[in-house]
Amino acid sequence: MYFDKNKYLGDFTKLILKFLKPHWKLCLLTTFLILIDVAGALIVPTLAARMLNQGNEGAVFGMLLNTSLIMMIVAIISGLGGILSGYFCATLTSRVAKDMRDAVYQKSLELSVADIKTFGVASMTTRTVSDITNIQFALLSTFQMVLPVPIIFVISLSLTFMKDYVMGIILLVVLILITIVAVIIMRSASPLFRKLQKFLDKMSTVLLENIMGVRVVRAFNKESSEKQRLDSSFNDYAKTSIKANRIFASLGGIFFCN
Repeated sequence: MYFDKNKYLGDFTKLILKFLKPHWKLCLLTTFLILIDVAGALIVPTLAARMLNQGNEGAVFGMLLNTSLIMMIVAIISGLGGILSGYFCATLTSRVAKDMRDAVYQKSLELSVADIKTFGVASMTTRTVSDITNIQFALLSTFQMVLPVPIIFVISLSLTFMKDYVMGIILLVVLILITIVAVIIMRSASPLFRKLQKFLDKMSTVLLENIMGVRVVRAFNKESSEKQRLDSSFNDYAKTSIKANRIFASLGGIFFCN
């Protein structure tokens, strides 16, 4: 069957927005606090550079004291924004995950016996527990790691162009290259995560079969073969997970170097 990735991403985005809509006030508050945190983290070094320039130019002590006080106030506000944004972000994602689990549970009550047999108990358990936990973590990472990126781009470019036009052009080129590399890495890692989902379902199914049929396994002396099945499913998941995490580790290294 043909897999339309664009349609899948569109449907997934609409689904996330549907569950975010009831908490739009908390979502806006979290975004605003993240903006304060990021802006403060970029303004503080700018003020520090201004204070050093004032010292080199022989400015009076009052000017240096005034700049340092402004820098301290900005740092305090930025720190409070970072702490509060983390708290409200965790609250927001927890509420969204709760609503998703309630929706999955209500939908499962409407399924027929044939539907439940088609999906399987292991798959239903994974959808309710592991998948929603992954969505919650992804939503948390989006707010704390992805959302600040465009804010950092805009503020850093604005501050750089205010200081030096050539440096601003260089920074813009570097940011474009980093974005291209990040997109390539994300596209290469996407199939691995789809494989991880299938391996997780397989692992849960084999584990559930062994737990429920432990007496049958012992009665027919199938311990060794079932152990091999478990080891095979665990190894497939582990190898794919390690490969995906290595790709993301390389992405983090690129960001750190730049």
